[in-house]
Amino acid sequence: MKKYKIVCICQIYNEMCKGNLERFAAYVKPLVDDLVVYDDGSTDGSFEYMLQQTPYVLRAANNDFVNEQNHKQFLLQEALKLNPDFILWLDADEVLTADAANCLQNWCKTCEERQLDGVCFHELNLWRSHSWRRLDSLFDLGWFCRLWRVVPGICFSEPKPGLHQKPHPVTIQHMAWAEDIQVLHYGFASQQHLAYKYLVYRSHGQRGYDMLDRLISEESLTLAKVPCELFPEGLWIDDEAPKPLKFIEALTYVEQYRKEVFKPKFSIVCLVYKSVEWLDFVYEQVLRYTDMTDKEFFFVANDANDAVLSHLRDNYIPHYIYTNTPEQQEEWYVNNVYRAYNFAADKALGDFVVFINSDMAFTPGWFDHLWQAYNGANCVVSRLVESGRLPSGQYGVERNFGRDYSSYQESQFQQYARELAEAKIADGGLFMPLLIRKEHFQRVGGYPEGQVLLGSDLYQPVIAQRGEACIAGDTVLMLKLQAVGIKHQTAFDSIVYHFQWGELGSLETLETTPSQVKVALVMGSIAAQDFGGALLKALPSSVALDAPLAGIQDHYAAHSKNYLEEHYPEVEVIIQNATHMDIIDPNRYTIAFLQDDLRSAGAATDQQEATLQQASKLVTNSLQTAHSYAEYDFDVIPDTPDAMEKWHRLLTAVFQERRMTEQNRKRKITRPKISIIMTTFQRVHLLRWGLWSLTRQTIPFDFEVIVVNDGLQDETEEVCNEFKEKLNLKYVFTGHRNLNGKMVWRVPGFAMNIGVKHSSGDILIIGCAEMFHNNDTIAKLVPPILDNPKLLGIPVGKDDRDGAFLEYINNNDGTSDPDIYDKCIDLNVKLPFLMALHRSQYFTIGGYDEDFVGMAYDDNDFIQRLLSNGCNYCQTDASTVHLYHPRPDGYYVNGGPPEWEYNKNLYFSRIGQIVRNEGREWGIIKYEQVKEAEKFVKLNWHEDFIVHLAGVIQPKVYVELGLYRCYLFNRIIPFAEQLVGVDISTEAGQAMQQSSKTRFFKGTTQDFARELAVKPLQIDMLFIDADHSQAAVLQDFLNFFPFVAPHGLILLHDTHPKDEAMMDPNWCGTACQAIEILAQDTRAYELMTIPVAPGLTICRKRQAQLSWREK
Repeated sequence: MKKYKIVCICQIYNEMCKGNLERFAAYVKPLVDDLVVYDDGSTDGSFEYMLQQTPYVLRAANNDFVNEQNHKQFLLQEALKLNPDFILWLDADEVLTADAANCLQNWCKTCEERQLDGVCFHELNLWRSHSWRRLDSLFDLGWFCRLWRVVPGICFSEPKPGLHQKPHPVTIQHMAWAEDIQVLHYGFASQQHLAYKYLVYRSHGQRGYDMLDRLISEESLTLAKVPCELFPEGLWIDDEAPKPLKFIEALTYVEQYRKEVFKPKFSIVCLVYKSVEWLDFVYEQVLRYTDMTDKEFFFVANDANDAVLSHLRDNYIPHYIYTNTPEQQEEWYVNNVYRAYNFAADKALGDFVVFINSDMAFTPGWFDHLWQAYNGANCVVSRLVESGRLPSGQYGVERNFGRDYSSYQESQFQQYARELAEAKIADGGLFMPLLIRKEHFQRVGGYPEGQVLLGSDLYQPVIAQRGEACIAGDTVLMLKLQAVGIKHQTAFDSIVYHFQWGELGSLETLETTPSQVKVALVMGSIAAQDFGGALLKALPSSVALDAPLAGIQDHYAAHSKNYLEEHYPEVEVIIQNATHMDIIDPNRYTIAFLQDDLRSAGAATDQQEATLQQASKLVTNSLQTAHSYAEYDFDVIPDTPDAMEKWHRLLTAVFQERRMTEQNRKRKITRPKISIIMTTFQRVHLLRWGLWSLTRQTIPFDFEVIVVNDGLQDETEEVCNEFKEKLNLKYVFTGHRNLNGKMVWRVPGFAMNIGVKHSSGDILIIGCAEMFHNNDTIAKLVPPILDNPKLLGIPVGKDDRDGAFLEYINNNDGTSDPDIYDKCIDLNVKLPFLMALHRSQYFTIGGYDEDFVGMAYDDNDFIQRLLSNGCNYCQTDASTVHLYHPRPDGYYVNGGPPEWEYNKNLYFSRIGQIVRNEGREWGIIKYEQVKEAEKFVKLNWHEDFIVHLAGVIQPKVYVELGLYRCYLFNRIIPFAEQLVGVDISTEAGQAMQQSSKTRFFKGTTQDFARELAVKPLQIDMLFIDADHSQAAVLQDFLNFFPFVAPHGLILLHDTHPKDEAMMDPNWCGTACQAIEILAQDTRAYELMTIPVAPGLTICRKRQAQLSWREK
């Protein structure tokens, strides 16, 4: 029998700590020919482990949980390079049942013979055990298409952010359901796994039973033993069935894993000992230039003086205190430094540690570039620009931008760093900032406790005394790492300034100004005063207001606010009782402490609810109380001996969060976002070169790329997907007018307006798709606009009119020839082929004039208005080439067709009128316009169809979920004996025609399903037209299916949108994706969709084909 080549694809994120990868590698690798893995930013060793298992590991720099579908597309593209016959999709917490190798090959053969696109496997969800699976609450209904036959064009539909999307390629239409092979899913097999899922899903906004609580709820727990013969050899563990837990018990074990789930992945650490000024400077620098997501920062106060210790404590700055012995303090100063760094590594919670000095200043992306350079077998340092106070080392640059914090020339250094940065990694370098895997650091014993005597054993070193020949401790660390296969490398795009001898050479801070009161405690009741007193002792720089406000009964919050403003205006954070008082000051950060569970007591108050809604952070001392207020996120600090320590940690985190918010505000001013907007129209091959040349640049800004396709749904989107990850690319299709096959030309200004409206950048770089970037154009075009928003940044441009430049880069993998470049004619760069401008300038003039419905002159008009509004050109040394494509040269010389003349006349007639598109919304895709352009059929055609169907069927019971204004519902009344309409809107009920046959149920569809569970109703015709999201439609179907009569009909609306634009939540939403999932297992029903927008799916519930044969 032919052996089919199968490639397995898998996404992973920190699977080592959950114990999944070893099992996956042991039991899945032998089944397939190759394994392709997408690592979504793991830090726990998963990435390193998988590199040992397969050469095909794609690595993301940052975890992007909600873009799972996009990652699958990358995996699919990578897998296709290996020329497989079939692709097997599994997650890291899954393996296949016994004899899977033979079963897979047999199913491959069956697919080929029967022309099937894929095979669905049943999911066996092991529940808090190794051998018991869960059956209730939809846990046994999982059938997913796991084995995909590779066919031309296999791909996913446009990947979008979000959870629970269609898990297989859109090309899979014909599937089979395998009975001889199943998936053993370990994702629910332990409390740890369940806690991870619950907490992560909750952090992404999931709420309610179906989307969240079902993960841990066991009220209806039903289990079945998985037969041992289904387990691959060596995997069977016979254990007892887990006992059902109450929900509060489940929440308790979830809470125990919270710290583990949300622990930082990276720890940035800095030593400080004598200077408050240097302390504040470096802290501000780190927070300003570092995205602190998944990171912690702390100081180590290393033999620090009282002023430093007081400052750290009173300002809630995260720190640990390290004190060398008196004898050690007499040693060479650097010995104490190395000991403190080793101490810091021990304290670090992250999987990676980043060591920095207190006399460093940073640049945007300094950390990100370190992390991107990590490859699993290296430690990475930044490239230093040093003040010149001391000679620099390997790769260091001596350039003086100030030798202390007060003389630091930040803007000049940032500009120099942008010019210096390059996408390059080289062996060796200096020693800090250093990013290193904590396990690697500790494996080699960290730093030696000083400089090592030359010639001594690196692992049992003799510490050198002053004056003795020695090896620096940093060098010793790198040598030890090298011995275990870890390279020391420098990332040339991570640029950091080093003042050299900053804190060491500065004056000591002997006294600090008296600390201001930062925290106010307002408990407001005698019962809470003991707690408030303990909190007052635990929290530095705090004050209690209960004593001075004693006796006040009315308007307690207002009196508290007035007292604060008069006596403690500097207070930043208020900790107040959540009950019996309003929010004291909405303008200050407020922590509401909830002790009184009024909801459980049936005594909920508007005051308490309002306080909880308005507070910045919520804390309670009881998990049960948190459960009663499940829609809120609480920090739970029980009344245990370490409660005050937890409160102090909470306040430290709050103050760091506030500092980060302030630095982010400043960063947005000093570090704007750039939006690169490209319009394209049927020039896919040139677009690819434009995007490729962008990826070759070092872009020292936060940026996004928006490609607006104003042509056809051709390969443009596929090309964009290739660059999506690298360029933070968003694809927008605006060519709806062309979908009927007749191309309708319009000027690119329409598409550019839409692209700008989709953008979020402060600086816009606008241009066309066929621009090839010769150098770091973005880094060169932007800076002038940062200094002066009235400037228009323009490049040096060439026009490839004969195609010689394009031909050369096509034949030489993108490398250009300077001679050919020089021979190209000059491009008129004063038109926006590639131009940078401030967002405000674009909007001030109203964008491109959308009255230019003819041909050309839109750019001339746009630029003339910018210049008339006070903008000026700024020539830069950015270099670009307008790639060859056929052009109608005659239009430039002797005029053109009527469309050309129309725009020309409009241009001249409106000279002097700066602002355009007044009185109308511009830069949007109006669905009415799309409908007009495409001559859509009547969007409510389904109503006539359903009314006719009801007239034929004459249902006894008709139920409609989602009524709007009852237009359809009221028309069904003559044909049904009993009708129920469900909607959350009172207006829907008011629109319902009054009849003895009709009933309006005001509430959610879930509410009505719960009623049916108590008072069943056999439904003959069900129309689902409520929430159009995939999850909601799927849930409505599953909730009501049991109540549908045999051979009853379920009608689902909005299941065939015309295009992606029509999948907007305000139109069809993602209802079509629910149909794709329901179509995977149709043993209990049959489905068909009428493929006319917005689409109607008809489902018949049946066991037998003929209704009269089904009892």
